[in-house]
Amino acid sequence: MVRRIFQIGILAMTAPIVAGELELQISAPGAWVIGSDARLLVALSKDTEEEPRFSIGWPVARTQATPFFGMDIENWDGSSVSFTPSAGYPYPEFITLPDGVWNLQIVLDQNPVLSDVNAPGNLYSEPLPIRIGSEPTRLRVELTERVPDETLPEDQGPLRFVKMRSDALSQFYATDIYLRAAVLLPASYREGSADTYPVLFHIGGLNARYDRALELWGNEEFHAFWTNESTPPVVLVFLDGESPWGDSYQVNSEVSGPYADANFDEFFPWLANQFPIDDRPQTRFLTGCSTGGWVSMALQVLYPEYFNGAFSFSPDSPTFKAFQLVNLYEDENAYFNEFGMLRPSMRRSEDGEPMFGVRDEIYSERALGRDDNYLNSAQQWAVWNVVFGRADADGQPIPAWDQLSGEIDRDAVEGWARYDIDRHVRENWSRIGPDLAGKLHFWMGDMDEFYLNVGLGLFEHTLAELASPAPAAEFNWVRNRGHCDFDIQTFYVDVLDSIAGRIQQ
Repeated sequence: MVRRIFQIGILAMTAPIVAGELELQISAPGAWVIGSDARLLVALSKDTEEEPRFSIGWPVARTQATPFFGMDIENWDGSSVSFTPSAGYPYPEFITLPDGVWNLQIVLDQNPVLSDVNAPGNLYSEPLPIRIGSEPTRLRVELTERVPDETLPEDQGPLRFVKMRSDALSQFYATDIYLRAAVLLPASYREGSADTYPVLFHIGGLNARYDRALELWGNEEFHAFWTNESTPPVVLVFLDGESPWGDSYQVNSEVSGPYADANFDEFFPWLANQFPIDDRPQTRFLTGCSTGGWVSMALQVLYPEYFNGAFSFSPDSPTFKAFQLVNLYEDENAYFNEFGMLRPSMRRSEDGEPMFGVRDEIYSERALGRDDNYLNSAQQWAVWNVVFGRADADGQPIPAWDQLSGEIDRDAVEGWARYDIDRHVRENWSRIGPDLAGKLHFWMGDMDEFYLNVGLGLFEHTLAELASPAPAAEFNWVRNRGHCDFDIQTFYVDVLDSIAGRIQQ
């Protein structure tokens, strides 16, 4: 078997090193700062329109995935080092790559406080077309590019962008940690006016950044709706999902830090002082889809007096009885079901055909994460373990299952229980019910690609059995609709109308 070895160096080099069928020599002529702990990633793609680095780890079918390979590097002085991948997805090693023309790109992921592969300070190469075949290939690639330092987007009329240092999070991480948001003011607001408005906190999908507001503001349908005089006026705040571990889910975590405390004690009061927000419980609301669906639901349930309504779309499962298709309390294995079949993680909404399994997704995260550990990948299954799970003596997340075998650790799962929303509601309804009744609103497609309709269905059943008071929760089930497959009308027009109605009540 012919080996494919990548040669990587941060200093300029001249002579290629002959090392096998695919020889890749990498250098970076710039005087770059290299972190002490980093992950080298080699990505290859057939797509000539988008750089491979933007598709690393994106959950798609194996046949559509961007192949990538990872290797840790510590205390690197910039001298030449052989890149021998310790993990890869969907191919385990270079030799298994199919022959053909690929676009190749290298990334040095070294930002310690922002989890994105393309975070500021990370180094990367320009995409390079290569051909993999039977003949040896010798290439030279330079790490010539650096992701620029962070700058806030420029304000656009009523759309403003803000950033605030969090004392609580900075103390937790022993380095400066910032909270960010985009704030969209109502069309009726005038500078210098004393008028205040209800606030709607918008939470995006997994790892969604605050600057997603730019795309929404550029949507003609939304823009026309927002600037219409008949639109109920609110201050729309787009929260940022980033944390050093991936999406913070805006809650307190033993591993990723006190994000809920930082929001409630620091960020939300600061926003209310900076913008015309009517900062009272009856005028605070939440909305979001996917991760944002779970966060809006969870914050409303866990802090029932603080908010006056959550409008949750396609939320992550409220119960770990149906964590996608895994029953964390009863199943023995996350990867295989009771019939010995590989458990799917995503399906095609049109016909239900499985696209990839839980094991596929974990193996992809493993290739991305430092130490070949999926918990360090900042992707979906990693983030769930980080946010919901307990920390070990070193502050690292205790995984709910073995990443190679999928065997579930029942003791570790029990540490997740405080974020089982279904259990929390059942066990605490007599206490929280009076403050929660009428505040939960859900939208879900019955062909959700990630099988999230199963968990929400169980939660609907739980709420239907509660009384004194009746939960009065609203469930909108949409047939043949997929994940977050809703339009501007549903996401914003219907929600703002409901908010106006609740305030009038």
